[in-house]
Amino acid sequence: MSIDVYVGSLTHYYLESPVTVIERMARQQRVPYTVVHHADGPPGNPALEPVTRAAVCAWRDGLRQQLGDRLDGPLEWDESPQGPCFTDKPGWGGYGATVLLAAHAEHPRLPLPDDISADWPDDPAYLAVISGRAGSRFDQILIPELWLPWSFAFTFRTQDATGQETEVGSSPILLDQLKALRAEHPDGGGALDPVAHAGLTVLLRMAERSVCHHIPMKLDF
Repeated sequence: MSIDVYVGSLTHYYLESPVTVIERMARQQRVPYTVVHHADGPPGNPALEPVTRAAVCAWRDGLRQQLGDRLDGPLEWDESPQGPCFTDKPGWGGYGATVLLAAHAEHPRLPLPDDISADWPDDPAYLAVISGRAGSRFDQILIPELWLPWSFAFTFRTQDATGQETEVGSSPILLDQLKALRAEHPDGGGALDPVAHAGLTVLLRMAERSVCHHIPMKLDF
């Protein structure tokens, strides 16, 4: 299994999707999609941009209402598809090793595995953390698949712009937690550290870009 990290506007991200995905977004967010229905061509067709952007902005407006006064200020970022965007590959192993370091920091009595395998999501420490959810020092690393460029000290489950269930967090808080995890596990320590360091380096770089450019960060499986 592969995993990419994307940083940029969600409009740009979804414009690379099949037309059927954009149609679903438009229906989900109650945006007229006549242009989408009759648009032909490959992903990235500029004719789809206004509908895609309107659907993402409608979704964001819904999040504002959902979160209400849990947010300290307006939930805003640049949804221009021409804005900066970045992709990188921590690898399934690198991402998994980073997550396991965070999970075992919460459950230090459980031994870290000697290596990273494809089924790392079955690790007991990881399962214990995600089942407990609240109170983890590294919840922004362990739980979300999408991070918004606004500072809030919680994660939440909601539907993304296409109507799929997703976990959402804060990229500024994610960056703080990644830095704390790196400080606890400098390169060259335990058995997982070389792989985790590579994954952690990618995640740190992408979180920094999300915070610096004030744009979302998303895992792409």
